[in-house]
Amino acid sequence: MHIKTINTAAMLVTVALLAACAGLPGQGAGKPGLQMPGKAPVNDDVAATWYNPPGEFPGICLTQFKDGRLRFDGGFAFFNPGRWSYDADKAQLRLEVRPWPDLASAHAHQSKASNLLRVEADRNMLVYGVKADTPTIGVGGFIFYRDMPCPAGG
Repeated sequence: MHIKTINTAAMLVTVALLAACAGLPGQGAGKPGLQMPGKAPVNDDVAATWYNPPGEFPGICLTQFKDGRLRFDGGFAFFNPGRWSYDADKAQLRLEVRPWPDLASAHAHQSKASNLLRVEADRNMLVYGVKADTPTIGVGGFIFYRDMPCPAGG
């Protein structure tokens, strides 16, 4: 009888833990995770991609994953690992990057076209005004184009 009670309790705890995990953003069937306005990427794990195509420098890919991770490939790797969030009410995209002492100075002369609203250097955060039709953002003097596919491996 005692073993049956323990087994039943263990099963109930397991079911409760699985239910809790299914409720986490980006986890479980039917849970979309963090979302961005606009076109949905082909990859189910990705919320958005931004790409600075090669020119004077190699191409740089910025990938926002639905679980809140942010990753730079091809350049700006010193910003990794990063996190992102989107406030739909304010239409603000927040990119939290790895601490970098030059964050504020590297973004001091960003034009309005970069959509950069502010730099919260104390929080290692770049805050952009982004809506469904926003085509670009500026990071560190480079223009990143929205929904432009990043090359394989990037």
